[in-house]
Amino acid sequence: MSHKFKFLTLPHRSGEVANVFIHGYSAGHDMEDRCALRKCIPSSLHNCINIFAFWPSGHWAKFDDWSSKSILAAGRLSFLAGAGLAVADRAFHFNTSRKRATAMGKTLLSQLETYLLKHHPYVSKVNLVGHSLGGRVVIHALLDLQGKPADDSLVIGDVLLMAAASTLSGDEAKTIGERINGKLYNAWSSDDKVLLFNLGENSAGRQEIDHCQNVPMHGFGHTDYWPRLDRVLRASGFHGYRGGLPSAIQPELVIKNPDPVVADHLLYDLLELTSDGIRSQVVKHLRSSSWTKLETEHPLYLLTKEFQLLGGHCLVNLARGKGLKYVQILLMLAEHYGLVSELHDCAQVIEMEALLISKCFQSSFGEEHVLASMQDIVQQIHGLSEKEYFEQVDALAANLTVTSYISTPETPAPVYRKTGSAQTGDSKELVLASGSFLTSFSTLMPTERMKAAVINLKSAVKPGYSALIPAVAAVFYARLKLNNEGLL
Repeated sequence: MSHKFKFLTLPHRSGEVANVFIHGYSAGHDMEDRCALRKCIPSSLHNCINIFAFWPSGHWAKFDDWSSKSILAAGRLSFLAGAGLAVADRAFHFNTSRKRATAMGKTLLSQLETYLLKHHPYVSKVNLVGHSLGGRVVIHALLDLQGKPADDSLVIGDVLLMAAASTLSGDEAKTIGERINGKLYNAWSSDDKVLLFNLGENSAGRQEIDHCQNVPMHGFGHTDYWPRLDRVLRASGFHGYRGGLPSAIQPELVIKNPDPVVADHLLYDLLELTSDGIRSQVVKHLRSSSWTKLETEHPLYLLTKEFQLLGGHCLVNLARGKGLKYVQILLMLAEHYGLVSELHDCAQVIEMEALLISKCFQSSFGEEHVLASMQDIVQQIHGLSEKEYFEQVDALAANLTVTSYISTPETPAPVYRKTGSAQTGDSKELVLASGSFLTSFSTLMPTERMKAAVINLKSAVKPGYSALIPAVAAVFYARLKLNNEGLL
């Protein structure tokens, strides 16, 4: 697995001090969770540059194929055997992530320095905040500085450990304190039961540590630190924090049972802010599916709702009256196209859309299509007019319908980078083939082309996909043109 961090600078940045946040185990594992973590950073830190450092921490509920098959096989023999193997597998998984956190820590500062030199060269000091195994990353990053010249590393200011899933002796804390230009805070809680599962280690997140500014967070569970980050920052006196009203009188807006349509800001707000022309493209493609029913009254609300209903299992969504959030739809399509391993490199929704849409064009028209490469899809789109782009989306949509395999649709021809390097009919011939036909000629065709053909056929036959994929392409274009940092 990759040992590279994916850094993301949040909106509302200012100043010359950067706060870097590092998540723990089972966090930041997909785009939905990354969006949730971003929302936890309080506005009181808007006087700084806030950066999330996402790392491949894994998730307790994500089983690989080998683990799944082994547990199912054991479960057929005995329920207890299957359950026991599942527990053992998750314990091994956490231990693997714990070792990875240690290794990631030793590369954090070098990777962060490279990112800052490229994106924020004026930053003079960095504060670090780590939660759970993210605290372990921070601890080993700073311990790794021991014996290295101070001039060769970043200037580290305050360091805040929250529920750190790592041992930290008083001597180690003293060593860290001597290398940083700020304070070392240890936010801990004896009510954190999750850290009891950190077998073999006496976690700093459950106790006071010598040579630290210990911050007791009584009543805090392991998952309380991110949603209540404002309170942790206030209690610690973390650098850059501007608390405003005391917590006792600070108003909190709590919306019970929020409308899932309006609350889907990445879709609803985007459709509200985009142009009528682009919104009409989304409507056109959604209406092409027999699973949607768009009416003229309250078009924005119904458009968003119908978009969500196409995500997941259409019949289940119709029965329960709601569909999937936009980010969940992107995750669903990423799994469909086999892009799960590439998602770590996507810190923003627009990056995930670019990955997905380029893969869609590649599967339908081959690698030489002008929009088939994630590396330059944005540049290529800027070189196309709005009319030209949506002509390509129309061609993609036509290629994803079952009827297109028995007739030639009257749509614009796909645009390729090199004249004659790929033909429209080539990819169509691939997806026309039956399963037995594909097997017979598997030795004559490259594996990747075979895989693309099968995926493209699945896209055509799955309910709603032929409308959903081009609709996502239209939303991606709207997000790119709007360029609103809060919606990226």
